[in-house]
Amino acid sequence: MKKWMLCLAGVLSGAMAGCNNDATSPTAGEATLRMWLTDKTAAYDAVNITFTEISAHIDSQWIVLNDQTQTVNLLDWNNGKTLLLGQADIEAGTYTQIRLKIAAAEVVWNGQSYPMDVPSGAQSGLKLLTKFEIAAGSTYDIVLDFDAERSVVTTGPPQNPKGFKLKPTIRAIAMAFTGSISGRVANPAALPVAVAVAGNDTITASAVDPVSGDFRLAFLPPMAYAVSIADTLGRAFSKPDAPVNAGQDYALGSITLQ
Repeated sequence: MKKWMLCLAGVLSGAMAGCNNDATSPTAGEATLRMWLTDKTAAYDAVNITFTEISAHIDSQWIVLNDQTQTVNLLDWNNGKTLLLGQADIEAGTYTQIRLKIAAAEVVWNGQSYPMDVPSGAQSGLKLLTKFEIAAGSTYDIVLDFDAERSVVTTGPPQNPKGFKLKPTIRAIAMAFTGSISGRVANPAALPVAVAVAGNDTITASAVDPVSGDFRLAFLPPMAYAVSIADTLGRAFSKPDAPVNAGQDYALGSITLQ
């Protein structure tokens, strides 16, 4: 998979399944497109990304959803939380790309702040190759899962890095096509992390709340996942076949790490 351009036509195709009808409908012939940001947990104090534009492509033009500069700490938006990055009433039809313009990036690690090198392609516009059809009069929600762990690349020794680079890894999916896995860890004090794996690929990960023990592995395409949870003391839990269906949550219930 290329980290710069993700081809997700199969994931995002099918307009009606990804849309909802809102009480406040857009103008006739138009639809509402909303872009949401989420993240899976990463071993940093913060990963701050400055976006300058969010847009979508139809025919030969880019439709801007948000051109206001906004700086977001990706790590604030995991465990099923989302941030609305951009929204606009747009022409109904078939869209083929999403573009994110990133002006700056910063990682905070062990209490120290480090600027990240941002590739020129991300500054001029990181293009996600998608294909999604939006029906007139509906609202279509797309989740952009910005993988902070994979997107931050160190230069030099991992334990004593000389610098950091941003290589964006983003998973885009229509929100209506996803489900989730949730649970509650009974002994969460040692900072456990929950992970959902499909095949050999970690699809998402979530820090378990150290007080309540709650976690949610969100925005998962329908299929069966291997779920594992481990804490800093080496205690663990695993379930090899947690099924996910669109629009539903698979509840693991109460879990004790052993």
